[in-house]
Amino acid sequence: MPPSSSLPAERSKAAAIFRVTAGNFLEQFDFFLFGFYATQIAHVFFPAQSEFASLMMTFAVFGAGFLMRPLGAIVLGAYIDEVGRRKGLIVTLSIMASGTILIAFVPGYATIGLLAPGLVLIGRLLQGFSAGAELGGVSVYLAELATPGRKGF
Repeated sequence: MPPSSSLPAERSKAAAIFRVTAGNFLEQFDFFLFGFYATQIAHVFFPAQSEFASLMMTFAVFGAGFLMRPLGAIVLGAYIDEVGRRKGLIVTLSIMASGTILIAFVPGYATIGLLAPGLVLIGRLLQGFSAGAELGGVSVYLAELATPGRKGF
């Protein structure tokens, strides 16, 4: 049985691992939801003469999020290295949440016209930008939390 003085440290480490993996799960879940609800998003935000064209515009916006990942990895990765993993990952999750909230509360095309797909695009760009740094930041943070004998495989 480990000494009682190391028990709080182990709980703290387990809590940190849970928070980090939960944050990473939520970021991936945001991407999944957009793809899963693509047909509904196409109907609400990208009305066109054909449903196919609406769906293709939706997938173009979905893909734009992936195009922002490298830029996010460069910019936010450098920021995370400078301010520390914990603070940097909080900023990363905040940016992801901002994009998600923006998409969730944007009125449809019928209400605000072309502004609706533009705002959805901005939300996806924010999500992609933050996702670029999330996986690398989380991986390094978890490696730093590992005890010397348990790093790697």
